[in-house]
Amino acid sequence: MSRRDFVPFASANHFVVRIIFDPRVMLPSMLLVAWPVAPHAQSAPPAPAIVSGSATIGANAARGVTGLLTINETAGLDNAQANQLAIGIGAGTGAATGSTQAAAGAARTGDTAARIAGGALSNLTGAVMVNQSAGSANLQRNSVAIGTLGAGIEAASDIELSEAASKAGGLGLPAGGRDRREVSISGDAFKHISGIVQVNQTAGAGNNTANSFVLRPPAGTLFIN
Repeated sequence: MSRRDFVPFASANHFVVRIIFDPRVMLPSMLLVAWPVAPHAQSAPPAPAIVSGSATIGANAARGVTGLLTINETAGLDNAQANQLAIGIGAGTGAATGSTQAAAGAARTGDTAARIAGGALSNLTGAVMVNQSAGSANLQRNSVAIGTLGAGIEAASDIELSEAASKAGGLGLPAGGRDRREVSISGDAFKHISGIVQVNQTAGAGNNTANSFVLRPPAGTLFIN
């Protein structure tokens, strides 16, 4: 029995192997076809989400409030906000506030804006604490501690945002930096206020802001409105 040469054939769509025996031998010819196997395509990880948004305190909002006013307003993803007030009055008393905050996000940030419009938060008496953010993984904190101190008593402020961890996916600015970050407070806002005012306002990603106020009047101090 004689055997002819091995004859491979290939194309872009399939691969064929022909094995042909000598016809003088009483054996049938054989044709083997190997169909192609689709190549394994490894899927790419999904792109981070693009976070855009705006937070707005409208015109003439929260006017004429007396006492304590706290506002947390946010637009976006994985933002953390806190307002805290502690008051202790009398001998042997104190006041303390504290917290630990963390925010993490894997998003890219698009157009973001935080705005306080004209006439808002005006004609107020007392304590005003405002957090306003737009974007991702932003941390904001306001804290007030007021206490009359007796012997061995201490009024402690908060632990600030040094204990906070903020991890964001970054600003994600495209070529040309077309995405915008905007914060604005109207010139007519926060007018005629008596007391304590704390405002945190951020737009973008991974911002940490904090306000702390501590008042330690001596024992026997009278608070008269």
